[in-house]
Amino acid sequence: MSKRKLYRILIEAVAAVMILAALVFFVGFRVTKVQIEGNQYYTDEEIKKMVLDAPNAGNSILVMMTKTEEKTKDAQMIDHVTIKRKNRNTIVVNVKEKQMVGCLEFQGQYVNFDRQGVIQIITEEQMEGVPLIDGLSVKSVKVGQKLKGINTKKLNTILSVGKMLEKSEQKPDRLVFNDMNQLVLYYGEVEVRLGNDENMDEKMNRLSGILPQLEGMEGILHLENITEDTTGVVFDNAAAEEEEEEQEGENQDPSSQSETTTPPAGILTQEENQEGEEQSNEDEPEENTGEEEEFDDSQLEYSDGTDAAESKSGANPEE
Repeated sequence: MSKRKLYRILIEAVAAVMILAALVFFVGFRVTKVQIEGNQYYTDEEIKKMVLDAPNAGNSILVMMTKTEEKTKDAQMIDHVTIKRKNRNTIVVNVKEKQMVGCLEFQGQYVNFDRQGVIQIITEEQMEGVPLIDGLSVKSVKVGQKLKGINTKKLNTILSVGKMLEKSEQKPDRLVFNDMNQLVLYYGEVEVRLGNDENMDEKMNRLSGILPQLEGMEGILHLENITEDTTGVVFDNAAAEEEEEEQEGENQDPSSQSETTTPPAGILTQEENQEGEEQSNEDEPEENTGEEEEFDDSQLEYSDGTDAAESKSGANPEE
């Protein structure tokens, strides 16, 4: 065999190998499935249109070279996007969206801000999963700037609670500062009173454990005075109280009365909390000083809707 013929065969073999490799590369690694993860504000189709609109997106190897930062720079709610190859024909697009801790109304629009208090987007309608905050007011807003004109203490409380709520599966419908400038959360018909910002970590931990037990209930959950040493939490069950009042008004026979809603385990009713305080006061030794005991305003610190002074006076001996 001549050298020329041998050289020709060698060239043809190399060409065949290259063609085969190209077929394997473009056909064997062709993208047939795309998984979108982490998106909440954007649909899967919107993400695909933003990130996978280039010719190289059809190949599971070449798509890794996509400059996602440039493609998503105009998307206000996207922090960053990463693309990974799951197998030869499947890629995973992971979307990291900007997390909004709350929004407030301003001139008929909703101003959404992140955990640093920076305004990220202004929308005509309230975004799903972003709680509305009442009790805050601003004079002007601009996307990309931090909220201005808000009481610093209130803003810090909102941002602190907002960070704790980010990992929570159930977000409050709204957050409100009451007349005493204390934070109140609303979950449907359940009102959660947090009091001041002391022991907020412990309060939020208790809330996350109790909230699933209150599904479908109506009332007030008192977390104002929660500390690490607190064993019980008071819940004023509005539905149960109304039912009890109706039963007393009708003067029904006990055997025909319907059962009253029982609070979840570990949660005290208002009456049980009062009885516990009265019993504690009765166990304390009495001192006869000969003078009328001075009333202590601190007894009203527990803001569960009851007058703590009644509990205290009930434990004193008759005059």
